[in-house]
Amino acid sequence: MMIKRFFHTGWMLCSVVLLFSGCLKKEDSADAVFEQFVQDNTVIMRYLKYKGIDSGFVQHPTGLVYKIMDKGNGRDTIGLDNIPVVIYTRSLLKEDRVIESSNNLPTSFDDRRLKDHIAGWRTGLRLITKGGRIIMCIPSGLAFGPEGIPGLVPPNAILMCDVTLTDFK
Repeated sequence: MMIKRFFHTGWMLCSVVLLFSGCLKKEDSADAVFEQFVQDNTVIMRYLKYKGIDSGFVQHPTGLVYKIMDKGNGRDTIGLDNIPVVIYTRSLLKEDRVIESSNNLPTSFDDRRLKDHIAGWRTGLRLITKGGRIIMCIPSGLAFGPEGIPGLVPPNAILMCDVTLTDFK
């Protein structure tokens, strides 16, 4: 498999558990977060391999699995306080179906700052510059977690997002 790893998996898993343990609800546990992370990671890797699209994907230390399709202009990097303007599709990885899309039109999500988007987008969009395109496989802990979005995103759903950063404010 062509997926590159930035550092040892054990260290990464410990880091993710520590990262998310501060955000846990009382009924959640570090063990549950760790188990979900491992499960999501396994599902993502198997999916990419099964589809034959694993070449070029990289795993970020946060657990985000991504492939940069276009780096962008190489100059203009978005910050957390900026408002991204993107063209995107969001799919459920396991179901392989699009659940949300900008319909090939730029959107700023009603001028929502990057820091107010899901963690997967906060990480991924900062890896490209204006004009860049990234495909992200986002583990549930970096997406909508165990709550999901009722009627749209099930609990613990892994997302696949194809995002072009057309601009930012």
